[in-house]
Amino acid sequence: MPRARHWRIYKRYLAMSADRFFTALHRKFTNNLAHLNALDAAVGDGDHGSTMVRGLAKAVAADEGKRAKAFMRASGGASGTLFGLILIAIETYLDSAADLTSGLATACDRICDLGEVKVGDKSMIDALAPAVTAMKSGDLAAAISAARAGRDSTQPLVARRGRAQYVEQGGKGHIDPGAVSVVIFLETLGELD
Repeated sequence: MPRARHWRIYKRYLAMSADRFFTALHRKFTNNLAHLNALDAAVGDGDHGSTMVRGLAKAVAADEGKRAKAFMRASGGASGTLFGLILIAIETYLDSAADLTSGLATACDRICDLGEVKVGDKSMIDALAPAVTAMKSGDLAAAISAARAGRDSTQPLVARRGRAQYVEQGGKGHIDPGAVSVVIFLETLGELD
């Protein structure tokens, strides 16, 4: 009996952590909406911040275990699916203590497959892939540091995928907004403790 009670308390704590994560994430994206839209305007259609906020507003209002799916439905399009894969990994980790490294690695692999993208293509993968590698041998702090370096590495790159490939010089000279968002996800997760 005590063991079952402790598990219920722990599950409730995890769920509260997921609630806190999505609430904090929504607040951060709301605060960074104009900045993210401006980054996206240089390499895409200028709505990245707005899309993320729209999806996260629905995620915050969703039931336990359904937040990432609500984000995906509300944000729509390819980016909703791709960012949703990362959020599913984080939500599963927070709701059930699943292995975060494994979840993020799976998300990274799926994003690479679905988006036909790899490191160096100027995308969210430039931040996510090094973060996953760092987590395999380190911890979340190492992953955040690696994601930041990956994000910054996108500035001189020429986009090979996504809308950025169609803008002048493939967005060279601009940081990829998707990579910025990956960093925000991980930083927000790191601030939960």
